[in-house]
Amino acid sequence: MRSHTDPATSPAFSLSDRARHILAGGALVLLLAGFLTGGASWPVLLPLAAILVVIVRHAVNLPELLAPLIAGLLVSAFETILGAGAPRGITAGLLLAAASAPGWLWRREALRAAARLTRLDEILAQAKRSRIGEAPAAAHELQDLERALAAVGDRIGARLVMLWDVEIYRGLATVRAASRGRSGQSVRLSGDPLGWVWEQGMRLRLDPSPRWAEPGSVVVADRLRQDDETGLLVTYAFDAALLPIDDATFEESAVYLRGLLAIQQARADAAAGKRRVEALLTGMKNLAGEPDLGLLATQLCETAMNITDATGAAIGVWAGDVGRVVAVAGPDGGPVPGDTFMPPVSEMGLAVRANTMIVRDSATWSLGRTTVAHEGERWTHRPRSMAALPLHSPGGTNGVLAVWSARSGALDADGLELLPLLAPQIALHIEQAREFDRIRESAARDPLTGLRNRRAFDEIFAAETIRFARYGRPLSLLVIDLDHFKSVNDQFGHEGGDAVLCRTARIIEGSIRDIDTPARFGGEEFVVLLPETAITSAIDVAERIRATIAESDIDFRGHRIPVRASIGVSASPERVALPSDLMASADAALYRAKADGRNRVIAASGR
Repeated sequence: MRSHTDPATSPAFSLSDRARHILAGGALVLLLAGFLTGGASWPVLLPLAAILVVIVRHAVNLPELLAPLIAGLLVSAFETILGAGAPRGITAGLLLAAASAPGWLWRREALRAAARLTRLDEILAQAKRSRIGEAPAAAHELQDLERALAAVGDRIGARLVMLWDVEIYRGLATVRAASRGRSGQSVRLSGDPLGWVWEQGMRLRLDPSPRWAEPGSVVVADRLRQDDETGLLVTYAFDAALLPIDDATFEESAVYLRGLLAIQQARADAAAGKRRVEALLTGMKNLAGEPDLGLLATQLCETAMNITDATGAAIGVWAGDVGRVVAVAGPDGGPVPGDTFMPPVSEMGLAVRANTMIVRDSATWSLGRTTVAHEGERWTHRPRSMAALPLHSPGGTNGVLAVWSARSGALDADGLELLPLLAPQIALHIEQAREFDRIRESAARDPLTGLRNRRAFDEIFAAETIRFARYGRPLSLLVIDLDHFKSVNDQFGHEGGDAVLCRTARIIEGSIRDIDTPARFGGEEFVVLLPETAITSAIDVAERIRATIAESDIDFRGHRIPVRASIGVSASPERVALPSDLMASADAALYRAKADGRNRVIAASGR
């Protein structure tokens, strides 16, 4: 067995990364100061201050920026004893502290980033547990593993045996199980002796003992398995008075642990297969009872996530040459309901064009080339792998299902094979739900103009408010009122007034985008909701509507009916902080337009 104290290869014998940063920066600063000041003792201060920094930092375990100052005081005392005076020693400490500050700040940010990444994995793991309804490892399997580690420890005389899961992409080793009470402990491989064991793949004695080991113990580490992105390590801690035993005994222990882990993995695979089938059957069973397209699609997303071990899913409907996202599940962000998608920038659109399932992993796909659905989607946790499956009904392709995973590794391959079994049922029920939505949509329309009524507009406005809170994208509102409309009814009757209202509705529809929402709010008043639109663009739209109305007098039974409109415009966050204040703000602008002479556009005042 090779000792970890070999000076030619041992990272523990050489200076730590932190000390090397301090020495490098301090050496350069002190050399430069020596040349500039001509101080005769600077060459002496250089090695002395550097060595003291390392001793103080690791022996006393002081913060990095405090260690150089303490070292400087010690050097000052040394100079005073020699009769040279103290100022240059203090200066040396200050210079070393200044030299180490950038590295300290960089490492502090790196530690914060690592903490955020750890929190991300905790969120994803919690989401997975809530979907599947059980912990990733069964309690009895963990107990079996702990008992096995304890038996190994008793056999070879180790007082603590720990099994570590290694995540390469995070550079982290976490204790999966221990012979007694240490599960969940994590260390970063960089700068720790475990990192060198992992890289070299050799059984090593870690001398001196790592910081995470029990005081007074002698630790031996071994690599049990290495995959593309994960692996396993095992560590044995002995009393310092006991000499580690021969390699053959360690190898027997490693073989025993590998065999036990292989059995547990086989059990886990069998349990995962059972869960996939149960999720598939449950999903198919629940399809028939939900007529609402949004709720149905959300249930289907949850089912697809359970089957494929995904962290997110989306379902979109497809009509003609464009699709629309109707439901999203999972904590990752990304697509939102209402997003449109089409090839070639969308993987969901590409799946429809190719008429087959598209599967991407970290080696063949990244969000830089295409998106899951919409170009503007924003991710809380970026996916590493994804799959998109077109959904076929008897009438043709009517939807797309997408699943993705933000965890390392690909989606569950066996689960992906089950998705095509679910796809025909999904497509059929989507078609039924869309028909139900068409019936419900007719109830949400104003019977005269065909625009959405106030209730339907309020629902859409609420959804856009949620989107605004999530992404902070601009949202604008127009409030349109026909000038002197009562005189039109008085002169031409309600039929004439209805003709004016219908013509106005068509002008509004022809002046806006598909993603905008026009509605008849009551009487002669209309509203238009403009997502992703700032105040200047909203004013342009309002002016275009006003001018078109003014130029389009209505021909009614041989009479020309002049029509004019006043429009109030507001936008969030430019004019009001919250979308909930848009209506009052635009109404106030409309009243000013009426007071200023009508037939004009007025924008709300700024905040």
